[in-house]
Amino acid sequence: MTNRTAHPIEKFAREAFAAGWALSGGPMTERVRTACETAVLIATEAADDPDVLKATIDLGKLEGMWALLFQRREEQQARHAAEVRALWRDLADRDDIAALVDRLRHQLGVFEARSPEQRRLRDDVLAAARAMLRALADRSGFTALRIALRNAIAAGRAEGVVNAVAIAAERAGRIGLDWNLAFKDAYQAMERLDDLWADAGSWLSRMIDGVADDLGRTLADGLEASLDRDALIDAAGELLTGDTEAVAFTVDWAMTTAADEGALALYRSEGVLQIDIISAGDGRVCSSCIDAEAGSPWHIGDQPRMPLHPACRCCYSADVSLAHFASWFL
Repeated sequence: MTNRTAHPIEKFAREAFAAGWALSGGPMTERVRTACETAVLIATEAADDPDVLKATIDLGKLEGMWALLFQRREEQQARHAAEVRALWRDLADRDDIAALVDRLRHQLGVFEARSPEQRRLRDDVLAAARAMLRALADRSGFTALRIALRNAIAAGRAEGVVNAVAIAAERAGRIGLDWNLAFKDAYQAMERLDDLWADAGSWLSRMIDGVADDLGRTLADGLEASLDRDALIDAAGELLTGDTEAVAFTVDWAMTTAADEGALALYRSEGVLQIDIISAGDGRVCSSCIDAEAGSPWHIGDQPRMPLHPACRCCYSADVSLAHFASWFL
């Protein structure tokens, strides 16, 4: 096996890509590393082009911008999910769980060791779990939970607006976006949007249903396995007070949806008629995302509504005038 001889331009292409990435202020990620290798390969194939290193710098800036965009989204979602989870745990009460377990055991005849038909068991348990969780709406802490979810949606929309401006700036070759200042301004603008409360209520209902499904399965499995009362209470309590997957899932999905809606709202306000869909460009991209990206450009109103699925990381992209956002640039 022989070692490949490096092309003379490879070293300079790596330096050019790194310089572009550094200008973006983005983090070093696996996607950025992969993009660097691709950029170097392209540079070697176009080594005779006098502008190849400039193009390589631009690729570095582009990948750095996307890395920063995804990092900011993930950080926002993690922060708000942690806040919502903490408030949810405060609402969970062991006495409520114990009362639910006792009621189910009595209703299903567990004391007489009867074995109800499995489908009926699960339907009854799920209905009881939903009733218990919906009763949480009468508690004072429920208002704080709704406010936290509303704030998460506002943050998602604001980040979507900033993302749209960042993408437009990259397409226009404009550098110097102050992401934090832009987010602060965009978030403050969300204070006037009354529909955020309706969105929060809708997502909160989804969250309760999701937790109820998890709780119902946990209790039904425990009853079918003939767990004793204390074991059932412990299993249900651990689900409700731990890092509840349904809560984090709902916050993530709500904020991603809000970010896409924020970007679309900005594009409409700027008179944009066509938009592209850009995937994350890595191994986690699914076929639906690839098809949506390949179908670009889309007329606004005809495009697939994003996110295309939970944990979708695709973004809308379009050219917009940056004149209205001059204060966001250094």
